[in-house]
Amino acid sequence: MAGFLLTSRPDGGTEVGLLGEGRGMETTVRRDGTDVLVVQGDRLSAEEPPEHAQLADLVAWTARSNSRYCAVLVREGRATLWSDVGATCPLHWARADGALLVGTSAGAMLPLLGSPVVLGDAERSLLPGGRFAGVTAVPANSAVTLVVDAYGDEPVSVHRLAALPDRPSVTDPDQAVRTVRTVLGASVARLAAGADEIGVSLSGGVDSSTVAALAVREAGASAVRTYTVGTPFGDEFAQAAWLADRLGTKHEEVVFGPDQLAEMLPGMIRAMETWDALTLQIAAPACFLQDHLATDSRQVLLSGYGADLVFAGLGGTGGEEAVERAVVAQTRATARSNEFHPAFADARHTAVRHPYWSPEVMAAALDIRGRLKVREGTAKWVLRTAAADVLPAEVAMRPKRGIHEGTAMSRMFAAALGSDDPAVQTGRLYRIATEVFRDGPGTGTGEADRDRRLGGMG
Repeated sequence: MAGFLLTSRPDGGTEVGLLGEGRGMETTVRRDGTDVLVVQGDRLSAEEPPEHAQLADLVAWTARSNSRYCAVLVREGRATLWSDVGATCPLHWARADGALLVGTSAGAMLPLLGSPVVLGDAERSLLPGGRFAGVTAVPANSAVTLVVDAYGDEPVSVHRLAALPDRPSVTDPDQAVRTVRTVLGASVARLAAGADEIGVSLSGGVDSSTVAALAVREAGASAVRTYTVGTPFGDEFAQAAWLADRLGTKHEEVVFGPDQLAEMLPGMIRAMETWDALTLQIAAPACFLQDHLATDSRQVLLSGYGADLVFAGLGGTGGEEAVERAVVAQTRATARSNEFHPAFADARHTAVRHPYWSPEVMAAALDIRGRLKVREGTAKWVLRTAAADVLPAEVAMRPKRGIHEGTAMSRMFAAALGSDDPAVQTGRLYRIATEVFRDGPGTGTGEADRDRRLGGMG
């Protein structure tokens, strides 16, 4: 899988190695005196990182220049690690033999820890701080500062980066709808700019359909390809094809079977570094599409994922505050889940971009009160109303189906894993993860992978 592994030692030596050859993301390394900056990101601009810059300026540059990213700066005996607003590029740290390890793959660190691999609980696949004992993940939207020459894993500081609302405040329906239209349109425009061809994963529901319609508005129908994944147990081909025909996009239907899922699962678990059944069910159709589309050329794929999380797509009971608490809880849980992990797509030379998970859209959505998200029994009311500006009404108001429900992923997993018992499935996924990680993650760095291989060295 693509990414990097940085090793920083108390004597001041810092080495950086590549993990794979993916073209979807870009790994940038800059040495400025004794400072070392490493960024993994989906670059949207050719702007170079500022030289001799303060940390705040480098953080601002990563957010400005990438659709998604993680980064580490080693300076004056300290390492600062930071993530984007949704942790869509997971970053981890660990200590081994007196060195600080920082990397995009927890699995790549495991052989260096000098102790048996301990995987997290099979039910939730999490240990305190991460999925593997001894490895800690950087929280979403956070900068974590560590001392290089230290025994413990406790950070010197952790602080939040992007300013997201602590409590929602917007109650005016017209204001909320206008804001959602503006920020979502700007997010799609930013993520589609400069691409010769834009792919959109299209289910025909409001989330992905809005992204497809905005991409067509931005780039023209001839530049947009839409794709719909179906299985022998379920599909959304008819509604997706109906919309694609009206948008004028080049459209393809892709069929995904249980045997292909069974073959793909070890690679998914290795790349995403999770063995949680629901997370894998949600990710499986997208991973299959990325595998289907893989070529030697870099591709851009826009996703409608994330809208349910910030716009209360699951509805809710118990009143407005219960809806708002659920939105916050679901958003935080998803940022820890690795659902957005780029490694599987990156290894297939695909950059997946998530317009609903941009800082601007997340900030706007999290500032809207629950009464405008679930209104008169309609989930995602504010998004649906905003989408009616670019979609037919029957699409904007189409009843909600989960990202994995339209393809009947629960039945696919039952067929692939040989049981429809959730406990049996969980156990079998855990065993696959045990084989993948305890027997060697299949990643790591060698002498040939040192940072001389990485382009753009200063």
